[in-house]
Amino acid sequence: MVYEKNMAKETAEFLLQIKAIKLNPKNPFTWASGWKSPIYCDNRVTLSHVQIRTFIRECLSKIIDQKYAKPDAIAGVATGAIAIGVLVAQELGVPFIYVRPEPKKHGRQNQIEGHIEKHQS
Repeated sequence: MVYEKNMAKETAEFLLQIKAIKLNPKNPFTWASGWKSPIYCDNRVTLSHVQIRTFIRECLSKIIDQKYAKPDAIAGVATGAIAIGVLVAQELGVPFIYVRPEPKKHGRQNQIEGHIEKHQS
């Protein structure tokens, strides 16, 4: 679902500009899901570009502000969504947590890192 066509277009232009989008139809990429795809978008590359990560942070924060009630926290999945999640949480002035695919095998064996209460959204 595209919330804002201009945001989507500008984001796509940024991704192409920094070569975050890769095409390889002869040797498809394997996604985390196991699916094979001739296209891969490495969103982590955006983190190295101040202007782009600022744009993404502001756009995501704006969408959340406009479309949803104020969240109690922002959650990201390890590891790909931690950095941008922290940036959005900071922009919105709310806590950040992250979720691992499975609990750690050492320490407190947490699957969720950060502080969250039952029934928070």
